[in-house]
Formats: sequence, structure tokens, C-alpha cells
Amino acid sequence: MSEIKLHTCGNATLIIEKDSKPIIATDPWLDTHTAYFGSWSTSHKIPSFHLDLLEKVPFIWISHFHPDHLNLRSLLKLKAREKTILISYQYSSRVAEDLRKAGMRVIVLSPRKFINLAEGVDVATFPILKTVDSVLLIKCKKNLIINANDTGWDSSSNFLKREVARSRHSILLKLAGYGDADMINIFKNNKFIEPIAATKPAPGNLLTLQAKKLKCTHAMHFSSFHKYVREDSFWANRYTTPETDLKRGWDKKIGYFQQFSSILITEDGFKKIPTIYPTKNDLPIHPPEKYGDKWDEELTDLDEKFVIKYLNKIAQVNKNSFSIKVGSRLVSPDQKFCKAKSPFIFHVPRKSLLRAIKSNIFDDLLIGNFAKVYILENQPVNFKNTFKVASKYIDNAGVNNLEELKKFLWVYRNSYDNKLIQIKSEIKVKSRDLILSKMISNKKILGVLKNIYQRV
Repeated sequence: MSEIKLHTCGNATLIIEKDSKPIIATDPWLDTHTAYFGSWSTSHKIPSFHLDLLEKVPFIWISHFHPDHLNLRSLLKLKAREKTILISYQYSSRVAEDLRKAGMRVIVLSPRKFINLAEGVDVATFPILKTVDSVLLIKCKKNLIINANDTGWDSSSNFLKREVARSRHSILLKLAGYGDADMINIFKNNKFIEPIAATKPAPGNLLTLQAKKLKCTHAMHFSSFHKYVREDSFWANRYTTPETDLKRGWDKKIGYFQQFSSILITEDGFKKIPTIYPTKNDLPIHPPEKYGDKWDEELTDLDEKFVIKYLNKIAQVNKNSFSIKVGSRLVSPDQKFCKAKSPFIFHVPRKSLLRAIKSNIFDDLLIGNFAKVYILENQPVNFKNTFKVASKYIDNAGVNNLEELKKFLWVYRNSYDNKLIQIKSEIKVKSRDLILSKMISNKKILGVLKNIYQRV
């Protein structure tokens, strides 16, 4: 009888081990490497036992492009060119192409179709096209492991619920916390707006609500383990979710496994086994200059033209845009593309901005939380949607104009396996983003609404 174990480490790294040999790992991000222009590191070190498994594992699955999930330096350190990288189909083949350019063997998996990696270990994946993310399912001994990292699953809800129902036991691994892993460095009337994360919603309640929706038997906190290690984003650590608070609000109807637990997978379900818990990561705090950023550095005339071109593209796709401040210079889109006054200003250092635009990683600027958003007085705007156009549609989906956006949205809407859920999901997300923009200064009401949103 074979012995199959599940380990988790790092931020969103899951390892399946069979008879002392690793089979598959996910999203390896090593504790010596930073992400988001040096802003993030893992909150914990990766134990040597897990590191040894990562070095030997033949398959690595990558969920999406963010550097706390797809960290190229970590992949190269683990000799990923000697492994097989598995990714989900997406509207754009960007991730596959970039990894292949780096010399890696990549297999793009068709949505909702299981493949066999080893005896007793089958995997399937499906994309979340609108956010260019994906979910991984692992079947072991009639049990199901769901790696939802930091995304949802609405587009494949029927498929996922069916697989949960077919399984004897199922465990959901997913992000559930206060909510700092988004742009929260926001000002209105030059006053900092405390984010919803300041209300400290109960992480255990948030996670078990999601597990109950799928009728999972167990859950474990996952993709939640980062900290800020750059001087101009270090302030955001007060909004990260402390490990000691993760269980608060846990519904006892859902089986509990502590974060970083090792689990034996048997015919009778999941059993906790002796676990190597990680120590805290002591990576030092560095100034922005270490990453080439100087807040007083100005754009050159050529830089300015380059930035305006990017802002014009956002305006063409979105019929709206914003201004960017670098040093003392304010850059706005051309009036022929955006006649209305910019509703908000994005303040960011030169080096990171230019790299983000050139490398199509604008989202990294938002998540890093060293850049700032200034909402102008009496300017109502759904800034989250405007940023989504830049970071998700233009950069990740390769959309260049309004016609291409329409084509992408048509494919996205038809990717759902349940039309009613698709309509409900769109209404829910649009309502959320609009409410967040309109009521951004009222964290208490937004905190209540966040809990309601998780239940819908």
C-alpha cells in the first residue's frame, strides 16, 4: 500500500509526496527572494526537508503570473529547466511563452480534465480568465485537495462541486485574511484612508464560509504568508494577518488543519502527522534605492512619451484613465483619448514604473503598496476597475483596444459552466468594486459588507 502525504510551505507551495518521493509542487517562492520590486518576502523560512523535496520534484504547477506564485529566480534556483511546468489554459499564452523563453518545458492543461502524474495521483486545473489565475485539483485515494491559492472558482463551480461530491473527503487550501494583498495605499484629500483590513475580519470564518459553499470536509489557510520588507511599504505590515489570528471564527463543522501541517492521505481521509513547522523569515528591510527607486528622480522627455502612450492605451480600452506622478512631474493621457479630468493620481518612483510598463507587470506596483493613489476631491471613480483594465486586460490578457476587450469578455463569459452563476458573479464583482470606490472612507461599513459578500 503506497503512502501519500501533503506538505505546505512558503506562501502558496503545496507538495505531494508518494513513498518518500515528491510528485508535484505548486508556486515555489523561496524565502531568500523578494517579490513586487523588493516589497514582499515570505513570512516564514522553508524548512530544509521541504526544500529538498522541491529540488527533486518532477512537476511544478504555476497558478498565475504574480511573483509570489511565479517567481523566476526561485524556479531557476530549483533547476526548473530540468522539470516539467504545468499551467492552466488561459486566454493569453503569456505565462507559457515567458517560461519557455526562460528555457523551461511547459505543458498547458485543458480545463477540467484530469491527467495522471503517478499511481493514485491525478490532477486537473481550470482558469479564472478575468483575473488570469487558476485553480488546481488533486485526487488521491478518493480524496480531493483544492488549491485555490488567492482566487475564486465561479467559472467552474459546477465542475468543482461535482468533484467534491464524488470525493470521500475534501480539503480547501485558500487565502483568507484581513485583505492587505491589494492596493491599500490610498489617500483622499491628502489624508490616508484606512483599508478594510483595519477592521480585522475573522480569517477562520472567511475560510470556512468558502469551504461550506463547496461542501468541503476540511480546510487550511494557504497563500497567506508574506510580509513587507521595503522601507516605503513596511508600514503595511500592520494590516497583514497575524498567524495567531488565523483560526478566529472557525466553523467547527469544517475539519481544521493548522497552517503548514503535514497530512497523510488515506482511504479514510486526512490524518495529521508529525510536522516540521517553519521558523520566521528574518530577511532584512531595505531602502527603495536597493531596487533602483529614487522618489525624487524625474522622468526624461522620452520616458514621459512612453508613459503617456500607456495611459492612452488604458483610455482607449476603458474610456477613462488617470494621471501618474513621478518626482515632481505629473503625466496625463492625451485629451483626444481622455477628455475628462483625471479622477485620481498614481504616485510611483521612476525605475519601478518604467519596468512595470515595459514588462507588463503593472499589477506588481499595486500589490507592492509602496506606490500611492490620490483620489481627487469631488471625483467619483471606480478606480479598481480602471486599474483592472491596465493590470489584467492590457498586461495579462494582451488586450490593446476596445474591440479586443469585447472579444476577451465574450470568451470569458462563455468559459463558465453555469450561466446563472456567471451573471451572479458579474453583478457581485461590479457591485463590490463600485461600493468600494464610493464608500472607500467608511471602513466599518465596508468590513460588514465584506462578510456579507463572502456569504453570497
